[in-house]
Amino acid sequence: MHTKQPDNTYGNRFILLALSVTMLLTSGLALAAGPEPQTITEGMTCAACGMYPQRYPQWQTQVIFTDGTMAAFDGNKCMFRFLLNMQKFAPERKPEQIAAIWVKDFKTSKWLDGKAAHYVIDSKEMGPMGKELIPFATRAAAEEFQKANGGTIETYANISMATIKPLMGGGMHMQMNTQHPPMQ
Repeated sequence: MHTKQPDNTYGNRFILLALSVTMLLTSGLALAAGPEPQTITEGMTCAACGMYPQRYPQWQTQVIFTDGTMAAFDGNKCMFRFLLNMQKFAPERKPEQIAAIWVKDFKTSKWLDGKAAHYVIDSKEMGPMGKELIPFATRAAAEEFQKANGGTIETYANISMATIKPLMGGGMHMQMNTQHPPMQ
């Protein structure tokens, strides 16, 4: 005796649709992140201040342009100075030429999309050039850090020159050259 199997066309179509949507979303997320982070090498200088980002791996950030070139930074403060005033630092560039912005999660040191990060601003943690914007992959991680170190939390879209201006100058720990007597 042969029994007829139930027609599962609807279930199969649903599974195929779900797989298709998952594949589209996954590829869309990969495209949204843009090109992968590049290696910051010893000779590279910060596109905003001239320091050497390779010496500060935890603080490194980078902007990758549509032509594949990269601007490296020794911290988020310098990166935002650059992004908010590209006409000063890279007059040949336009914001629409930016393909990706990468920052390092302060907790894990893993690269993450700078536009998706949560930044703790003006905490007691100092970066290579003093006060910094410290990125985290999740709001919860940023809140945990903020509770221990102070500061405020902000998203990429809400950071402006007014946000970073108070971080400029204060708390920098650069050594003065004392080999030569002061000029008179």
